[in-house]
Amino acid sequence: MGVGGEEVFEAVAEGVLPRVVRGVLVLMAVVVMGVLVLMAVVVMGVLVLMAVVVPVAHVRPLPVRAVDVRRPHRHYVRMSARMHLSPAHHAHPRTPGDEQFALAAELLALLGDRTRLTLLHALADGEADVTTLTEACAAARPAVSQHLARLRLAGLVNTRKEGRRVIYSLRDGHLRRLVDEALNVADHRLSDRPVHD
Repeated sequence: MGVGGEEVFEAVAEGVLPRVVRGVLVLMAVVVMGVLVLMAVVVMGVLVLMAVVVPVAHVRPLPVRAVDVRRPHRHYVRMSARMHLSPAHHAHPRTPGDEQFALAAELLALLGDRTRLTLLHALADGEADVTTLTEACAAARPAVSQHLARLRLAGLVNTRKEGRRVIYSLRDGHLRRLVDEALNVADHRLSDRPVHD
């Protein structure tokens, strides 16, 4: 003859069940609540990871190209945009496909953050460590480190160790020119200068 759930509940309410049984029931309730809280924490952790890591993880690193060390990097920054539109320049397709548009949109989304744009502008002048970059963008060091990690995971910056310091640098001249042109557009809009090619 089994005891139903209602009978157990009534027995607990009336104080009929022995203390041991009541203790076991309370312990089971605490364990169940603990498991539910733990599951909620794990789910929240997964959601946070998906919000932070997944947008960066699907960005493929850009291919590494050889840099001509005989020319200073300022040469690349000062290049005219028309040079890249000339018929003699065959390295890039004139009509981009879906893959190029998707990757370019991801790249521009990464550049859409003011701190990351400031970091990339600072790196356009040359290599720098986290302390120097923190001063350049006037942000908290942990925030700068997180932004640099996103840029590194996306393949936009390179790193190398120098003793205990990590030195960051831009990956290629295209990114340098992109940042420079974005700031030039902003300068024109703020100063009401006439547009030009």
